[in-house]
Amino acid sequence: MATGMGVLALLSPLPVAPYADALRRAAPGLDVWTREDDAPPERVEAILAWRLQPGQLARYPKLRLVCSIGAGVDKLMPSDLPASVPLTRVVDANQGCEIAQYVLACVLGFTRDLGRYAQQQAAAQWLRHPVRAAAQCRVGILGLGAVGQAVARAFLPLGYPVAGWNRRGEPVPGVEVFSGDAGLAALLARSDVLVCTLPLTPATRGLLNRTRLSQLPRGAFVVSVGRGEQVVEADLHALLDDGQLAGAALDVFEREPPEASNWVWHHPKVIATPHIAAQASFDTVAAQCLDALRCARDGLPLPHAVDRAAGY
Repeated sequence: MATGMGVLALLSPLPVAPYADALRRAAPGLDVWTREDDAPPERVEAILAWRLQPGQLARYPKLRLVCSIGAGVDKLMPSDLPASVPLTRVVDANQGCEIAQYVLACVLGFTRDLGRYAQQQAAAQWLRHPVRAAAQCRVGILGLGAVGQAVARAFLPLGYPVAGWNRRGEPVPGVEVFSGDAGLAALLARSDVLVCTLPLTPATRGLLNRTRLSQLPRGAFVVSVGRGEQVVEADLHALLDDGQLAGAALDVFEREPPEASNWVWHHPKVIATPHIAAQASFDTVAAQCLDALRCARDGLPLPHAVDRAAGY
């Protein structure tokens, strides 16, 4: 792929070296720069990034492509992103499986009362409690794309009733599907466990506020693996404190990482993890970035191109 042009990896605050090394392994003749390398602006042909700030792209006159290192691209669409520069995202089938594993682990811990048993173990208490039947714990999934469907498939064999919500109401085998505003309200009302796998768009930002979270049955459990900006954290905090919600598992946050003083780190009803529900491998990210660059050079349709109007 040696052409005198190259790829600039801009991944702060994430570690950049594993991604740059994967690009170099996959294309030994390609120039790969990081922020520390002072890349010649006129030679930057593609940018691999996690987030971009307004004005950041203006200095790269030959830019053909921006590639996300993950499935989400909301942090890569500043207002001045040129329409002529396409944007791609990573599609990794294993990510759906990993997220489903994470969600299932959190929900099973909740429904099987493992937190209570951990406390009893610490106190050397031998107490047994009734098991909550899976059939009496209804799972609702916001977003029925590849990730949401993987989550649904994880729950169905275990006997959990599963419903989901998507924009157009496309059917999903084994899942009761809702759509639209009325469908969202109906899904929330029947979800003892709510799992958010939605992309971040103007329509989903702040979607899970106090009003909507209060529509869940009392004692519900919330799992957030979409984007942190979809959950109004102050509202979630209040509903956990007053008992409307029994718990939450948060892998994404309004600000990442949350400050050390943030309540999510210390709340007894919250599982807080550092955005690790799924991570595409460095080699997968590199391979898909280089594949997109080849297509851009050859004037071919880009794999995994983002529809900017839809936001994913």
